[in-house]
Amino acid sequence: MRALLRPRTRAEREQGSVSFILIGWAILLWVLLAVVVDVGLAISQRERAADLADQAARAEAQNLNLNNLRTAGTVAIVKDGCERAETYLTNKSVVGTVHYGSASLDRTFGNEGPADGPDGCRLGPGDTVTVSVDLTYSPLIFNIFGVGTITVRETGTATAQSGTQ
Repeated sequence: MRALLRPRTRAEREQGSVSFILIGWAILLWVLLAVVVDVGLAISQRERAADLADQAARAEAQNLNLNNLRTAGTVAIVKDGCERAETYLTNKSVVGTVHYGSASLDRTFGNEGPADGPDGCRLGPGDTVTVSVDLTYSPLIFNIFGVGTITVRETGTATAQSGTQ
């Protein structure tokens, strides 16, 4: 009975305190790693969306109005509802080069679709096309916490050129 009443030593009072400190540091490092990985992925996907938008705009800018070029000598893009840009993005998604997500035209952008409604593409004066692309992906680590998918939107612009200019 006497042993139960004696004051505890310093070593006895501090048992297990290192475990709590290590658990706290492990959680902090895990959160830091999650932020670094997912922010890096977000930056990568934004750059990828910008690249896809630029390439889709280039594909659409190659759709020259040859009749206008031959008769008037001026470069103009055929108004086709952004079919070439859409085909480019579809082909990139099919071959699997869009990592962690899928790309599509931003359907609220532009005015080149049916009845000049928005379709993801806008023709500028004569020889310029601007395409807006949505890229949807899932974060790697924060998805564990139910973040779901994230969509980034980027636009790209290309200017049609002919060899006669």
